[in-house]
This record gives sequence, C-alpha cells and structure tokens, in this order.
Amino acid sequence: MERARRIAIAKQLLDMIDRDVTEYGEEPAWEADIGRFTDKARFLKEKEEFFHNRPQVIAYTADIPNNGDYYATELAGKPILLTRGKDGKARAFLNACRHRGVQLAEGCGHGHTFTCPYHAWTFNSHGDLIGVPSRDAFEGVLNDRGLVALPVHEEIGLILIHPQPDGALDFDAFMGPMKDVMAGYHYENLRFIKEFRTKARINWKHAVDGGVEGYHVPFLHPKTVGPMTLPQFLHLDCGLHHTLITTQPDIVKLKDLPEDEWPEYCNFSTTNAIFPNTVVGVGEMIAFFQRSDPGNEPGECDYIFRVYGWGHNPTEEERQRDDYVADLLIRVAMDEDMKVQSNSQVMMEAGAVPSLLFGRREQNVSRMHRNYDRLIGHDVEAALAAERGRTLPQAAE
Repeated sequence: MERARRIAIAKQLLDMIDRDVTEYGEEPAWEADIGRFTDKARFLKEKEEFFHNRPQVIAYTADIPNNGDYYATELAGKPILLTRGKDGKARAFLNACRHRGVQLAEGCGHGHTFTCPYHAWTFNSHGDLIGVPSRDAFEGVLNDRGLVALPVHEEIGLILIHPQPDGALDFDAFMGPMKDVMAGYHYENLRFIKEFRTKARINWKHAVDGGVEGYHVPFLHPKTVGPMTLPQFLHLDCGLHHTLITTQPDIVKLKDLPEDEWPEYCNFSTTNAIFPNTVVGVGEMIAFFQRSDPGNEPGECDYIFRVYGWGHNPTEEERQRDDYVADLLIRVAMDEDMKVQSNSQVMMEAGAVPSLLFGRREQNVSRMHRNYDRLIGHDVEAALAAERGRTLPQAAE
C-alpha cells in the first residue's frame, strides 16, 4: 500500500471517528451450517481443493534472508524446505531424502548442504544430490535424484509456492488487488523474533476468521489489545483475499499535523488473510505470520504463529520492546483467541448449536465463507435443511 493510499485510509478513519460510526457491510446477515467446521467429507474436499492444488504464501523473505539460510515448515501435512542458494534465489523442495524419504531439515538455520540422518545422502541448497556413501551400490538408478522441487516465486517480501511440482504459479494473478495492499511495507526488512507452534483443537478456518474481524476485539481482549484499538475498523475485499484495517488511538493526533508529517503507517495496522489460510499482519512496531493447516480431522489443525520486528540491527532497547510485544501477541493468540475458538469447535461438534450467523460487522468472514462455499460447490440451504432434519425430534410410532 503506497503512502497516498494510506493517507486516504487515515482520512476515512478520522471521518468515521468524528461521526462516531463503525463500518457495516452492505450484504445482510446470513445463516450458515455448522458442517463447514465439522463435516469430514467437506473437510477433505477443502484440503484437496484449497491446499493441495492451489498456490500458498508460505513464508516471508525474512525467514531466509541470507544466502545459505533455510526454513523447514509444512503445508497441510506436506513437509516443505525453503532455501536461499549461493545465487541468492529462494527455492522450495519437498523436505524428504530421495533414498528412503527421511526428513532432511528441521526449523530454521544456515548451511549450504543437507545430510540425511539415516544413510548420509547429501543435497546442496539448490536441491542437487552431491553425496552418496557406497555410490557404486546404486549404479544406474541415481539419475535425477535431486530433491523434488516446487514452483516458487518471491516478491514484495513474500514467498509463494505451489504444492505440486508441476503446478502453475502466477504471483500477480494469485495476489490480485492484495498485492497493492501489501506492497510498500518492506517485508524484506523484517527480523524474526520468535514463534509458537501447536496442534490446535480447531478447524483451520477458525484461525483465519479471528484475524480479519474486529467485532470481537473489545469483548475478548479488554485488557490486552482491546485498549490499543478504536472501534473504527475497515474491511477491504480483495477477491479471495481480505484485509482488516485496525485503528490506533493515536490516529487522532494526525489532525494537528500537515499530511507530509504524518508517520509512515498513519497510525493504523493491516491484517491480511491470503487465501486460503495465511494471515499476515503489519504495524509500526511489529509484524506476524500465521498459518493454520488442516490436520487429520475437521476439528484439528497445525498452527504456526511467528512474530517479527523491524530492522536487522536493533538496539537492546528495541530488542526488549520487540520481545515484550511478541510475547503479548502470542499470549493473545493462545490464551484468548484460540481458547474461544476451541470452545466453539467443541460446542459445534457436540451439537450445541444448530447453525451459525454471520453479521454485517463480520464482512471479511462472511465473504471468505461464501468464497469457500462457491469454490467447492457447497449448497448452504441444503446443508441447513439437512442439519435441521437431524435435530428434529422423531415422531412417535
């Protein structure tokens, strides 16, 4: 998002504050089936359609900033290895030795080679097989045994991959209007601080939903991030992707400053949901990267939350501040957001509610769920009717 657009958004927010209004979506509230969070057949269809056959934003440039850096992660159960080679290019591979399939790397680190712990087959950061003990024992079968490469594209500080080796990858087509929203924030200048990973007791969509609606903020976070925000949220529709603009109380100070003195971020932050499940947030002090990959059942996911600070050479004071804010964000995500999301998941699985509602202050969530339904051909009314039929009392014989 270039500066002129940030200024325009800040003016819109200031006008909303002056009029003491909040943003409501144009579409009416609607009822949805709980099967979108609990149904196994739908879950498997989503996993195949959204995660195994479409591009994914898998990391920031900041996760592998230097030549020789690597980052091992996952995508819906597929082990992924990101590397930055000696030529400075980002590459993506399936994180599995071509001998017996053993995982080669874990976490983040630096090194130009990867040696399998099982039989010491060795690959370089470009994916080439460069070492095989007793090589003559494999005569005739070692051609084209480098790591399985995945399509990858790096731009505006983001790393996009396709989970299929022969998948088509078009960054501009995939990002659409979201590219302009995210451009200009210089994600390449981020510095990794810390992460939290867990097997979460939620459907993967819960974590995405919670990131892009502000309706819940003053109620769920009254003593943490709630006081850091105003009720004037904006919701940007970028097709399959969505942005939540969060307003900081200090934005009112801009009224007393000429526009050329307004700070870079104009006292608001953005949280961006990139289809299907990547949520990236950026503000003046800190940024985060969240993924919630589907597990083996509808009510579980592999959750990753990584926090970043700005600048590669922080002062000690900046480090302490970044650590404090990172701990706060992780605590909010785990102890507040995920706590209620898990409760919601368990209640739906128990049949405690027959359906769900999406209101006009949950514009992004509503649009995302309509997109999910459209892409898998889901008939909401038919699903609601089926759920009502299952909950009706049986007539006496």
